[in-house]
Amino acid sequence: MISTQPNLAYLKAAWAAHASISAENCRLSYEQAGISFERVNHSWIVRKNDTQVSTMPLRYTRQELRMGFLGRIELEARKAAAEVEGVLLRDLDLPEGHTVIVELEASMRHLRHKGSRALTVLIAPTDASEAGERFCAEIQAFLDAPRACLFAHRIQPDGYAGADLLAHAAKRERHPRAPTYVELAQCIAATLNHALHRNPGWH
Repeated sequence: MISTQPNLAYLKAAWAAHASISAENCRLSYEQAGISFERVNHSWIVRKNDTQVSTMPLRYTRQELRMGFLGRIELEARKAAAEVEGVLLRDLDLPEGHTVIVELEASMRHLRHKGSRALTVLIAPTDASEAGERFCAEIQAFLDAPRACLFAHRIQPDGYAGADLLAHAAKRERHPRAPTYVELAQCIAATLNHALHRNPGWH
């Protein structure tokens, strides 16, 4: 049975494997990068330290190996994104006329093509929102480990960003970390709910 929960140990190892042969590390040998291979029948089992991170055919290029890492990472990242989205939709207590936008496919494209590690989630007002209650938020949830960065501002009548709603939030609330993506999303929802409720005239 395929698990619906992201494999956090795999994500950590696979991102490390990808980084160890990319960018400034592109000339490192596989041994220097901590990547090993075990032949099983007509394929290679690829490990980063002791964690299996990919399976490759007998003939492959370094670029194909990198893309193989990102392909499997995407599968786990989508599970993480689903957990984050589910909790936010359930737990966020937003003013009427606001919606949560999970930029899943755009984030996955950036992951595949650029090795981007972030899932972008936006909270934005709709036409049904009250002028005095409009706010916007951006959540960058990272896909290498359960951590995130939060930004939230009032929206002024002219449409520009106004007061920082997280001005009084602690650093650990603006940049939360958690053991799982479910717990991370719960922390994010609690921080944003608190910021909204502490502002007079909201709700």
